[in-house]
Amino acid sequence: MLPFGTSKAKKTNSSTGTPQKQAPPSSSPSYVSKQKREMDEFEDIIGLEPFQDNEVNGRAKAQGISSNPFIARSDAPQGHNLSQQQQQQPQRQQTQEQQVFQSRRDRVNASMQRSMPLAERARPTSLDDFIGQKELVGPGGILRALVLQDTVPSIILWGPCGVGKTTLARIIAHSTKSQFKELSATTHNVADVRKVFEDAKNLSLFNKQRTIVFLDEIHRFTKAQQDIFLPFVEKGTITLVGATTENPSFRINSALLSRCRVLTLDKLSLEDGMDRMIRRAARIKWRDILEMAQDQMTPREKSNFASTIGKDDQSINNWIDGIIEPGAVKWLIDLSDGDGRSAINTLEIAVQGLSTTILSNDTERLNSGLSTSTMDTDAPNVLEKLVSASLTAENVKNAFQKTHLQYDRQGDEHYNLISALHKSIRGGDADAALYWLGRMLVAGEEPLYIARRLIRVASEDIGMADSSALPLAIATYQACQLIGMPECDVNLAHCVTYMAKAKKSVDVYYAYGLVKQTVSEEFAYPVPIHLRNAPTSLMKDLGYGEGYKYNPSYPEGVKVDQEYVPKGLKKRKFLGEFPVMKLGEDEERHM
Repeated sequence: MLPFGTSKAKKTNSSTGTPQKQAPPSSSPSYVSKQKREMDEFEDIIGLEPFQDNEVNGRAKAQGISSNPFIARSDAPQGHNLSQQQQQQPQRQQTQEQQVFQSRRDRVNASMQRSMPLAERARPTSLDDFIGQKELVGPGGILRALVLQDTVPSIILWGPCGVGKTTLARIIAHSTKSQFKELSATTHNVADVRKVFEDAKNLSLFNKQRTIVFLDEIHRFTKAQQDIFLPFVEKGTITLVGATTENPSFRINSALLSRCRVLTLDKLSLEDGMDRMIRRAARIKWRDILEMAQDQMTPREKSNFASTIGKDDQSINNWIDGIIEPGAVKWLIDLSDGDGRSAINTLEIAVQGLSTTILSNDTERLNSGLSTSTMDTDAPNVLEKLVSASLTAENVKNAFQKTHLQYDRQGDEHYNLISALHKSIRGGDADAALYWLGRMLVAGEEPLYIARRLIRVASEDIGMADSSALPLAIATYQACQLIGMPECDVNLAHCVTYMAKAKKSVDVYYAYGLVKQTVSEEFAYPVPIHLRNAPTSLMKDLGYGEGYKYNPSYPEGVKVDQEYVPKGLKKRKFLGEFPVMKLGEDEERHM
């Protein structure tokens, strides 16, 4: 949407090429009336209160001009015998109209700007302002060098949400001489991509200019859809910059992946300068509040405001920085879990809640329909609240309504956490195991998934050392089925603690692993004939079961001399052996 009041190109008649009939000049009553009506409608759409300007209206009244510049006065002098002052009145009224209209237009544009998400408004536009990823974009960073030299190759930016993937792509766009096209796999399809490629081909052919294509959420395209990029990346028609939160090894076409360089972006932290990012965003939001507060002040009150807080940018920034308590910044960093966008969004909600309290008097006044000039005592109260305002950790916690833990039941973090839980139990660290259990449950993991893994742990890592672990794990699974979350969390904690402290034995796990290796690599030996069942007379005639010794027929303690394995495996031991087995794909991903 263009800012209100942005001029458009002159329209022409499509058949004759002659200019179409233009709107009446701005001084005509019909044009003024139309502009007023359009402005009224637009202000109503975006939720602005009716416009009032005491200074402008006061000057108009002193000059004998209608306080509403869009309505002609009924007692305006008529005829041609007008004094010089009377002749100048329409000119003064026109100037008044322009002033008011400009004020309303500025107010609408400011409101539209404030309605944008704070995270978008605070987005850095240069590498120097970029937060985090110092190894890539810091002094001596490889990506920084490539951007400055305008030689960025096809790359995949891989990292969690809110670490700057999209921002980095846009900085590349501002820093390069190449044509830049931004797409998202969530809103664009293959047809859109083909059109961009066609334009890129023409641009390369006729203008000798590269095209950088940024595809956000590239993993949302199937691997078959990703094939469309191959010939264009291969020939250099485009430079692909893809962004993904998913592991490229699993979600990006292998042929495309081999033609791109994967750059890993890490979560943000205090050491990366996340506190500077938060304060920069806070300055933008608090300046919005200052503008809204000053809209309700008289000139005298504005003067008091300037003398209290300051006029220059540095003074205002220092005042804003003083509003935010260090504890609030730390909470924002901790709660956001390295997600810059989440931190700024939470900050915006917290500041908005605080500003509602500060500007409450003005809101009540406007809702009651009273003019700003009728309640001069309100503004000093607003100023007093502004001066004493403080954004605390409590404000931040109240604004944060969801868990801060980034978690996807099908993503890498899902498997990372269950692996950490399993290995902590195996290592006998009950405290660590409880922590990883809590991380999963608080993030919303399905408790039955965890219970299934504990059943596996009971046999794999504890085994014969404590056979009570398996029944306990099964009972825990049943408890999760019966009562569910949140009550079953303590059942899971009970089982996890018991298993972490239990004695461990991997005899069964290794023995069966060796069996699987033997079966897959060696000859499929036949079952010894004396071990075969003989349910039919034919099988008996063939000798099935002949020579089998029925163990219960022998006295207790007597060892029956009988082979139970094929001849090829005679004297082969599985239990108690710890061979180097061939490990396949991590089984933990398929539990």
